[in-house]
Amino acid sequence: MNLYEIKEKLISSGRAVFNMAQLSNLLGIPRAHAKVYASRMIARGWAWRPMRGVISLTDDEFIIATQMIEPSYISMHAALYLLELVDQVPSHIECVTTRYSIRVLGIRYRKVRPDLFFGYERVERAGSYIFIALPEKALLDMVYFGYAPSEQVLSKIDPSVLEKMARNYSRLRNYRARRVVGWVRKVAQQRGYLETSEG
Repeated sequence: MNLYEIKEKLISSGRAVFNMAQLSNLLGIPRAHAKVYASRMIARGWAWRPMRGVISLTDDEFIIATQMIEPSYISMHAALYLLELVDQVPSHIECVTTRYSIRVLGIRYRKVRPDLFFGYERVERAGSYIFIALPEKALLDMVYFGYAPSEQVLSKIDPSVLEKMARNYSRLRNYRARRVVGWVRKVAQQRGYLETSEG
């Protein structure tokens, strides 16, 4: 398999970001060989290295964000921007993951418990894909991590979906989960809908 064939195989896979294990598995070659081919692709200008042990065929920050560290999904301000619920371009991309909290390039990964890793969908983007929070989950993630959602966004979300998602937080006892439950209750009182209990 020559380098051109490898490039085409990577593109046709639908992914745009690969670690060496993924590259090895996709090409059916040892990891050491995958590293060599990755270096050759970088030398040709066909790929670049966003972090150690990872190559990317794209410079789309949103695709890189959701595929570089998995599992993860784009949330909070960046998700609301992609969903066209806010106009302001985010200063950085925030993702939710179950792995670890880390900053890479302009991307911040926030760790959550596995039972809070929900409420997202896969969306096709630029020949590849991203995972992005649903609007209601993006708001809950914002509150969980200490941000205050705007009234403008609140008017555009589905209150029944917000209430259903909030139940996952009501089962937890940490201060961040309590903050989410309290916020949803406050929104309910102000807007005259929802009945969320702390469980």
